[in-house]
Amino acid sequence: MSLSVSGDDLPYAAGPLRARPLGNLAAVSMGVVALLVLAGSLAFVRAPQQQAAPTPAATPMARATPAAATAPAAVPERTAAFRLEAPEIDKNPKIAFDPPLPSGGRQETHTFGAFDNGRPYLRLDILQPAGEKLGNSDFFLDVARHAARAGLGVVRIGQPTPLVTRAGAFEAAEIKLSLREGGVAAAAAGERSCLAVRLVNASLSMEMAGVACGVGTKPMDRRALGCLLDRVYYLPSGDNRALARSFPRLEGPGCLAAAPAGEAEATKPAPKKRAARH
Repeated sequence: MSLSVSGDDLPYAAGPLRARPLGNLAAVSMGVVALLVLAGSLAFVRAPQQQAAPTPAATPMARATPAAATAPAAVPERTAAFRLEAPEIDKNPKIAFDPPLPSGGRQETHTFGAFDNGRPYLRLDILQPAGEKLGNSDFFLDVARHAARAGLGVVRIGQPTPLVTRAGAFEAAEIKLSLREGGVAAAAAGERSCLAVRLVNASLSMEMAGVACGVGTKPMDRRALGCLLDRVYYLPSGDNRALARSFPRLEGPGCLAAAPAGEAEATKPAPKKRAARH
C-alpha cells in the first residue's frame, strides 16, 4: 500500500513558513535574560579589580601633601612677665608656668632656694590679669592653697598685718610650715617659721602671694621681705603700661644682710666627738 499526498493537502503550501507568536516571545525573553546574566558577571569581575586598584590618596605623593598641610604649628615658648633678682638667695631661680586659665589669666611661679636646706627661701605666685579669682577670698585658706602648691603644709598661722610696698599693702602673717609627707603635714619634722604674704590689687588686675623663710628656723625679716617685693619688676616685653609704671626696675644693694657668725655656725651640723684614747 502506498500513500501519496498532493500539494493541495500540505498545511503550509499556500505561503512561507512563519513562527508562532509564543515562540517569538520566548526567544526574546531568553535573549534578555542572557544579557542580564552577562552584565552581572562583568560587574562582579570588575568590582574586585576596582577595589585593588590604588586610589590617588594612596600614592606616596598624595600622602605627603595632606601630612604637610595638617602639621601642627609650633607652640610658642612661654616667657615670664615679671622678674626678681635676689642673688643673695639664689642666682638662678626656678620659674614655672601654670596652664592658661579659662578667664585668660596666666600664673607664673618664681622660686628662690629650697625649703629643706635651712637657708633663705622665697616663693612667689604671680597671677595677671586676675579675671575670675584663682584662690579663695579668705586669707588663711588662700595661703594654705599656695603652700600646698609648694609641697608644704601649714602647722600654724598668725593674724595678718599690712606690709606696705610700692605696689600696695600686702597682707603678711607669721606662718609655721613643714614638708608634706604623703599629703599630710609632718608636724614634728622639717618645720620652719616663715612669713606668708598676699596682695590683691583690683586696679592692676593682679594677685601676688607666697612664703618667705629666713635662716634656720627664723622667719624672714619683714623689712627685708618688703625690700624684695619692691624689687619685683615688670619686663619691658610686656604690654601692660599700668604694670610697667607700678613695677619699675630698681637698682641698689641686696635686701638680705649676711647672717651673723653665731647664726651661721648654728646652722652647721655639730662636729662629731672623737672617742677618748686610753
